Amino acid sequence: MSQYRNELLRNAERITRLHQRINETFPFRGENNEKLKEWEEACRTFHQEYDKLAFPGGLEGAYERILDGDTDAMEAAICFLECRPYFFRSGYMFKDILRIANRAPLTPDQRTRYQKVRSAFEAYKASRTATE
Repeated sequence: MSQYRNELLRNAERITRLHQRINETFPFRGENNEKLKEWEEACRTFHQEYDKLAFPGGLEGAYERILDGDTDAMEAAICFLECRPYFFRSGYMFKDILRIANRAPLTPDQRTRYQKVRSAFEAYKASRTATE
């Protein structure tokens, strides 16, 4: 996998910790102003950091960069699909990137890697449908 694997997985852990902090402080936010401020700070930090952590180079505009053929964005997208980091909303991102990467100007190596992920995902979907 590419240079982005460790960054994606490390960032996924950070997003998960930030999201957990929101969940930890949420039940107590009504107790007093200090608890409310803790929850607000947890929310602020999560929202402030999410974009830069969710995708290398930032999630905002990432899909356009992939479609425009940005070399780094295309490689990060394929790596995201391969390592499938788990964090808040990453499943939606996976499906979006899978759909977008199909139309992106990938290198032959990236296209091969993409097809491998796509095939595995289609097999997974078929196995879930068969058991329902």
